[in-house]
Amino acid sequence: MADSDRKIHDSQTLVDDNLLTAKAFTAAGVTHMFGVLGIPVTSFASRAVSIGILFLAFHNEQSAGYAASAYDYLTGKPDLLLIVSSPSCVHGLVGLSNAAANTWPMVMISGSCDQADFDRGDFQELDQVAAVEPFSKFSAKATDISQIPKSVFKVLDQALSGRPDGCYFDLPTDVLHQTVSQSEAKSLLAAVENSRTKPQSPSVEPSLIEKAVSLLRQAKRPLIVFRKEVAFARVENSIKTLVESTGIPFLPTPMGKGLFPDMHELDRCVVALYW
Repeated sequence: MADSDRKIHDSQTLVDDNLLTAKAFTAAGVTHMFGVLGIPVTSFASRAVSIGILFLAFHNEQSAGYAASAYDYLTGKPDLLLIVSSPSCVHGLVGLSNAAANTWPMVMISGSCDQADFDRGDFQELDQVAAVEPFSKFSAKATDISQIPKSVFKVLDQALSGRPDGCYFDLPTDVLHQTVSQSEAKSLLAAVENSRTKPQSPSVEPSLIEKAVSLLRQAKRPLIVFRKEVAFARVENSIKTLVESTGIPFLPTPMGKGLFPDMHELDRCVVALYW
């Protein structure tokens, strides 16, 4: 096929929103998707699986939400909880709130009713963006297929930036049925990828580190308490060096356990067990 013919073919080949959304999530690094399938997101799930995203099916949205949020905590990156509309979205709030309470990055995706039929008694109609607000750090609703790549990257970056948290992405039925040419789809994805600034790990001012060191040196009976953020940040080697070089005892919270052996001589949980 000549280059000119290929360009004409690409411009005439249509990409629907289901495939564009799947490609955007893949480009952003998503590899796993947990959820409960049904209309209107069945086609999206099929497109996602066809390009390499692993889908793990559940019978219940709550179980899927717990699994997704825990997996995202263990991997340190947000993957997806995929559910259908209205009651399914409400059931998915358990997983979203679990991610929020534990500072775990996760993105919940839910299909929603046709925008033209909203507030007219459409099937399973619900203002889902409003419903998830108390449990979501950030919510995005793509009202047109052209907004998909930007919205996808935005919601994933928000889940991981600053304090990790659960976020929500709303996909209206009418948007899922929209199409663009293959060349336009490539342009939309390229524009977002080229302009993306990935979330950076929070930095600490050197003066604050010096202040902490000074307080430890002056303390008569110091105790280090560490939480799940230590595990999430993957700094277990640093905390181990601190503890063992200074001899300061430590106390892990329940989500901080596992970084040291339970019977470590400096672990004050061991002492507490015998009191």
